[in-house]
Amino acid sequence: MDDHPTPAELEGFVWDRVSAERVQEIVSHLVSGCAECRAVAAPHLNALLGKAEPPPRVLTPQEDATYDVAIDRVFTTVLRWAGEIRLKRRREALALLESGIEVLLEFPSHLRGIPVLEALLERSWSFRYENPAEMVRYALWAQLLAEKLEPCGLLEKAEIADLQCRAWIELGNAYRVADDLQEAACALGRATDLLMQGTRDELLAARLFDVQASLFGAQRLFDLAETALDMAYASYRLGGDKHLAGRALIKKGTYAGYRGDSDEAIRLLARGAALIDEQREPRLVYLAFHNRARLLLDSGRPREARKVLWHMRARGLDGGGRLTEWKLRWLEGQIDAESGKLERAERALIEVKEAFEEAELGYKAALAGLELGAVLLRRGKLAEATREVLQAADVFQAVGVRREAAASLLLLRKTFELQKADAVLLNHVITLLRSGGDGAGGGRVEGEE
Repeated sequence: MDDHPTPAELEGFVWDRVSAERVQEIVSHLVSGCAECRAVAAPHLNALLGKAEPPPRVLTPQEDATYDVAIDRVFTTVLRWAGEIRLKRRREALALLESGIEVLLEFPSHLRGIPVLEALLERSWSFRYENPAEMVRYALWAQLLAEKLEPCGLLEKAEIADLQCRAWIELGNAYRVADDLQEAACALGRATDLLMQGTRDELLAARLFDVQASLFGAQRLFDLAETALDMAYASYRLGGDKHLAGRALIKKGTYAGYRGDSDEAIRLLARGAALIDEQREPRLVYLAFHNRARLLLDSGRPREARKVLWHMRARGLDGGGRLTEWKLRWLEGQIDAESGKLERAERALIEVKEAFEEAELGYKAALAGLELGAVLLRRGKLAEATREVLQAADVFQAVGVRREAAASLLLLRKTFELQKADAVLLNHVITLLRSGGDGAGGGRVEGEE
């Protein structure tokens, strides 16, 4: 090699910054005995023995751009790798929880913390249509675990607050599903505080508004529910989740139905359905059919409502879970009662009442019992009707009802106790208690999760 390596090439040779081909050429040149090049390379030779740090070097604009791309690629890879590990550990934790929550004490160390928190929340969510009490139990464990999280190298204080906020939101939702509205309100209040302490993530805020809307709906505060859903819709759109934005519109249609505005309800259902991803959440299609049938029944069109349910079953739509099936059976019983098919209505209402009692959903069971009493009264079974009405009245008195319903309920109790059953009063009380308040939902328009 006739040409001497440049000083930059000699430095690059020592610090492994030149191509393999050029390295061979430089080595040959130095071995040939070039004193001048050896003198230039000498200051860097200590690095070969591990006795020096590489000198700083200013990158060219082209090198700087290439460097940024490489760094971005590394971060993307690391984040993907971390996400895959997190998903794997969450699934592993979830599989262990299949054996029961008691196995928490036996969890290996690598699954503690966020993996088990996420698994507990997912497990809680899985019970929402089957076992509200278990839904609450798993959400409580998730909340307790979230409260023990502390900032570390990977999680900052605001991110911890986000995780705790999420746990409290889902606990609040679980309490609502279980008809414990007071505890639900307390949990969502705590979640709101934590949202303000966290990163204020749009999708997390949207979930909070979404669940808060469901609680407002259960409390019969429909104006507040719709306002909360407007906020949820806006946050979901800002967060880039069009599907959940559509779902918020469907829920808003739910409350329009509660208010008796069937036209607005149907319009919102159609807008929401246009945004949802059916593959992501097939149950929303089921809900659209169920809600339409409910609205038709409320409008005094039971035959049309029954046809909608026939079409829903013909499509093989599945709402998912026993609780949803019981609510559908409840709606069928109400359609039968409205259509004058009293024997069929009696069978259906007995089934759903017993199912809700077994699930410890006392309010829903009592409301179904009142409806059963009305059917029995129409069938001339006064003694049986009286038993059902008085039993339901005891439950409503224990759990508490709205003031405007309480007076009518007391009057109803007295009329039945005095053997002066009044069908008009009974139906009035059923309408008051079925109208979406007091945590029951009354088998009405569905939409909450």
